[in-house]
Amino acid sequence: MKQTEVAIVGAGPAGVFAALFLAKYGINCILIDKQKFPRDKICGDGISGWVLTVLNELDKELLAKLTRQDFLAHSHGMRVVAPNSSILDLPFMDDNSFAKGTPPGFICRRMDFDNFMMEEARKHPEIEILEETEITEYNKGKKGIFLNSKNGEVQISAKLVIFANGVTSKFMKEPGGIQKDKKYTMTGIRAYYKGISDCHPQNYVELHFLKDFLPGYFWVFPLPNGEANVGVGLDRHRIGKKKINLKKAMFEAIETNPYLKERFKNAEMIDSVKAYQLPLWDGRRKLSGERFMLAGDAGSLVDPVTGEGIGHAAITGMLAAKQAKRCLEDNNFSSESMNQYDDSFYKKIGKELDISIKIPQFIKHGWLFNMVVNRASKSKILKEKLTLAMTDLEVRKGLKNPMLYLKIMLGM
Repeated sequence: MKQTEVAIVGAGPAGVFAALFLAKYGINCILIDKQKFPRDKICGDGISGWVLTVLNELDKELLAKLTRQDFLAHSHGMRVVAPNSSILDLPFMDDNSFAKGTPPGFICRRMDFDNFMMEEARKHPEIEILEETEITEYNKGKKGIFLNSKNGEVQISAKLVIFANGVTSKFMKEPGGIQKDKKYTMTGIRAYYKGISDCHPQNYVELHFLKDFLPGYFWVFPLPNGEANVGVGLDRHRIGKKKINLKKAMFEAIETNPYLKERFKNAEMIDSVKAYQLPLWDGRRKLSGERFMLAGDAGSLVDPVTGEGIGHAAITGMLAAKQAKRCLEDNNFSSESMNQYDDSFYKKIGKELDISIKIPQFIKHGWLFNMVVNRASKSKILKEKLTLAMTDLEVRKGLKNPMLYLKIMLGM
């Protein structure tokens, strides 16, 4: 039986960030994943400023090294396209704490990003990595927890465990206690294209709020070498209620929407369409218990508006490592002690997610969305407000206030 201070199940962004922060603190851990790296991960491929912020705290030189990788496209903003094809470009706010030349965001294939981070983890003697090992059993003892692999060949004893093995994690339900609602589970499909025309010169990520997908959206995320991640996402409740075939709907949008049709006329799909699930945040809940924490998608932390998940995974990986350090120093692994992890997450980003839950009730009204985008494209003040809302909690609060939209309708 292997013994360690901390066991981390899942080596995606949440798990690998947790491991790297533990190594920084001099704490031994075992990082376990059921697949062998490099491996593909179906995703929108956007790497937000949250990831850069966490990397900056972890290791500024590592952030600088990532910035130089040729598999990245540097992204400087977001292009929002309303149902009536009105366009609103919102630049990302630069973080002055980053080194000069660091962009506010990246876009890259998850295979490349995850493998880059895993290769960094391999360099640390404090991190033992077990690939092609699926943990299927969790048992809690008086002095630790015990994990068993699917085939029973790997047994691990640890003082605490971080579950970071994604939306399909059985540990989300037990011991996590999370029961997912179809209204808060998004199905996304993704394909890679090359040759799409008229992408923003600064690689703005594109969110197209087409009438048939509201409050979901069609996206185009530009990648290096003229390629792009293209997909659509909508919650499972509406997919079932409207009997929507997402793959068919995506192709129909490309073929019939005038704006998209023109841009895709010389484009070529270079990969098959693949589907995945996004566990959306649906309100504050416990993310921890005695001797365990949930991180990343295993905690159901995807933003209901933007689909942001990688940044939240990085944040929870960092916060879980900090909590593990506190627990080990205090020799206290109780549920009450673990509450500090929940509180730190909620203070960092939970309130922002709570606001995002309410915004789709306005996005689903196409006429209202058209009006907001039309006015914002002509109003410097409103455009600045929407730009700030991407990073400023107080400004984002205003987006759930019906009075804002009444003022927009009245031209105030």
